[in-house]
Amino acid sequence: MSRNYSRLMFRLLCLTLLVVSAPLSLFANEWAHWRGPEMNGISRETGLVESWSLNSDGKTGENVLWVSEIGGRSTPVILNDRVYYNCRTSHDVTDPKDKINAQEQVVCLDLNTGEEIWKDVFNVFQTDIPAPRVGWASMVADPETGNVYVHTVSGLFRCYSADGERLWEYAMREDFGLISGYGGRTQTPIIDEDRVIVSFMALNWGDTAKPPPKQTYYAFDKRNGDLLWTSAPGGAPEDTNYSCPIITVIDGTRMLIGGNSDGGIHAIQARTGEPIWGFDMSKRGLNASPVADGNLVYISHGEDNIDTTEFGRIQCIDATGKGNITETGSVWRVDNIKAGYASLLVKDGILYVVADTGKLYAFDSKDGKQLWVHNLGTVGKGSPIWADGKIYVMEVNGNIHIVKPSREKCESLSHVQLPSANGSGMDEIYASPAISDGKVVFVTRDRTICIGKKDSEPASDPIPELAEETAPLEEVAHIKLVPYEVALNKGGDVEYEVQTFDANGRFLGTVDDTEITLGDTLPEAKLDGKQLHVENISAPAAGLLTAKHAGQEATARLRLIPALPWEFGFTGYEGKQVPPTWINAFLKLQPAEVDGEPVMKFAAPKGRPSVLAWLGTSEMKDYVIQADVLLREQNRKLSSIGITNQRYNFIIKGNNMKLSLQSWAPHLRMAKEQKFVSDPDVWYTMKLTVDIEDGVAHVRGKVWERDKEEPEEWTIEADDPHPNTQGAAGLYVYSLADAFIDNIQVTEK
Repeated sequence: MSRNYSRLMFRLLCLTLLVVSAPLSLFANEWAHWRGPEMNGISRETGLVESWSLNSDGKTGENVLWVSEIGGRSTPVILNDRVYYNCRTSHDVTDPKDKINAQEQVVCLDLNTGEEIWKDVFNVFQTDIPAPRVGWASMVADPETGNVYVHTVSGLFRCYSADGERLWEYAMREDFGLISGYGGRTQTPIIDEDRVIVSFMALNWGDTAKPPPKQTYYAFDKRNGDLLWTSAPGGAPEDTNYSCPIITVIDGTRMLIGGNSDGGIHAIQARTGEPIWGFDMSKRGLNASPVADGNLVYISHGEDNIDTTEFGRIQCIDATGKGNITETGSVWRVDNIKAGYASLLVKDGILYVVADTGKLYAFDSKDGKQLWVHNLGTVGKGSPIWADGKIYVMEVNGNIHIVKPSREKCESLSHVQLPSANGSGMDEIYASPAISDGKVVFVTRDRTICIGKKDSEPASDPIPELAEETAPLEEVAHIKLVPYEVALNKGGDVEYEVQTFDANGRFLGTVDDTEITLGDTLPEAKLDGKQLHVENISAPAAGLLTAKHAGQEATARLRLIPALPWEFGFTGYEGKQVPPTWINAFLKLQPAEVDGEPVMKFAAPKGRPSVLAWLGTSEMKDYVIQADVLLREQNRKLSSIGITNQRYNFIIKGNNMKLSLQSWAPHLRMAKEQKFVSDPDVWYTMKLTVDIEDGVAHVRGKVWERDKEEPEEWTIEADDPHPNTQGAAGLYVYSLADAFIDNIQVTEK
């Protein structure tokens, strides 16, 4: 990620001021988080509409303020009279001519008029996620800075200003080894104090290269993007997931609590990532997001229980415990209700649950007694929102409901079913409503609708502040060395700081009297106090820095990547050794021999035959990558093998007897294929370059038998009118049989 590592003096002041977060009442009318200012689906606004309708023109109707033709599948966020969400563009991926224009986009609309203020359109790349799932995760907005953040299906994590300027970004697949979520499952980020936090599963380098790929929270400085810490509180994953965590204070400790891919729910300290407790529930990952009410936490799932044969569970947990509280933390549970998608809602002693079957259940939140059930439709995905004594809730098949709940019954106030924009069937809805300044915004697949009373003055009850935290303790219990992970290209400087925290995760300050040491694997890096300097990087290196203070220890991770050209041969590599700076390579690539020569052999992980390993950082551009490859036939099968340049893959498809240039595999957006017979046990040299001229990427691949002269002409070429302007050099394999690679070269053009 591109940024200046020199620290500004106001950084210390910001950290100190943010120990106590801004009162939530300041942002009562904003919907900066997908579940509102309290992260629980509750709006304190009053005077909201209880009925509406949409006329046949699809643009007007009772209490309809505006309709936008830009739809999506994620819940919008609203800040300062602006509506933000990410979604796919309208281009048809089934149309051979139109699909090349299909992309993802961030959209900003005027809350009062629905007019587009700005949008940022960008490619989908290096993912198996198909177009209907693009724009899965909701954005998050920061009331303090006005910035907004997006996590895309391609793994981009990007910070925008309110006016759409890109302030900083990571490509988390290339920079941290993010693993693409099944079917589109992408985690929604959250803001807490000075941190923007997002989770994903990854296999990176060093200690985090080793399987299993645990779900990990990455906490970034929301202003400059520095990685502050990571935390992986759960166990081995049972599934990919998209449970969004919440922030709450329980028993005096500020906690981040979220469902996990290991089938449990876990709590960590919100400022440090230190684990607090875990509660095991399911044999599959949890997707629903939790809610908290006092010291009680509620969550649900729709899959196998770990201790019964019934599917689905609604669970109430006493969140004051420590460690694994599976046996001690259950307050009550209801099994055999599949509620695996929508998040829960608790208000005035009633827990509301939208089941997968489209039914809205009400339970007594203290003892789990069922109060009533109300039919919404047939498929429940969107989460319910409570506001002004009403619940706004949407069902997948175009149904939008406004209901008035009580302990005794659920009264329907309004029910609108939206037809598809093209007139065939019903619209689809996966998002949840968002409420701000007297307006309710619905995002559906085909449109965005804003309802409200014209010329009404917004009103709101105050938002209750979080429970009081335990006063800071004097003793230092945890320290953090920040930034936690950095990759330096060619050389440069990093200024570190050591942050201290007490046993409850309260920030105590930064310290100067700290010993920081460099690991033995970083000989070219030099430390002067907390300032690290690398004059020139001659060889790839990776390792740790260690800080010690007050009996506590913290580490930070550092990769040193030399300037091009690079040449990777594998003489002397032993065991499971791979180049130290490569991402997602450990165990997938292993030293081997072919005809007595040292090479690398692809060994695809169990259950996932495709591998992308990254050789550099996501900022790379204007280079050529070349490698020698060999396929070996086994059980009458050959693997596919290739190289990657700026997010374009050049692949020999052994089984299919084809060459391919591609970037987004599910739709082959800009792809080109042609016949090519690759003989087994023959070394071929592959070469790939990307040239951007007049806004078009000219992607050119060349392949020839290694023992023959390189041909002058390119073997295969494709043009992309929406170019990928940067991206790490990489290696690709779809492993059906043994495949080998050697003599990798990456050179400047």
